[in-house]
Amino acid sequence: VWRLWGENKALQAVDQILVGTSEENEILRSIHIGLLCVQEDASSRPKMSKVVAMLENSSLALPSIVNPAPPTWKSRNIPLGPQTSSTRSGISSEFGSST
Repeated sequence: VWRLWGENKALQAVDQILVGTSEENEILRSIHIGLLCVQEDASSRPKMSKVVAMLENSSLALPSIVNPAPPTWKSRNIPLGPQTSSTRSGISSEFGSST
C-alpha cells in the first residue's frame, strides 16, 4: 500500500468492485488515515482521538504523510513469557482432544 500510495495508485490495493463507486473518495481517505497511523516515526502518527475525528468528519483536512516510503521493519524475538512443561502439555492435550 505504501508503494502504491507513493505512485498515486492506492486504489489498486482496493477490491476492484469498489473502484469507480461513490465511495472512492472515502476509501482513499481511509487509506490516507491508515498510512498516517503506521508512519515509521511514532511522533508523526496521530493520536487515536485525532484518528476518530478524521474518520468522523470528512471535511477535516488530513495532514501530509511525512514518510511516504515504506518503514524499515526490524525483526526481533520477543519472549512470550515462561512456560512450564505442564502448561505446554495442557495446551497440547486440549488441542489434541478437539481434533
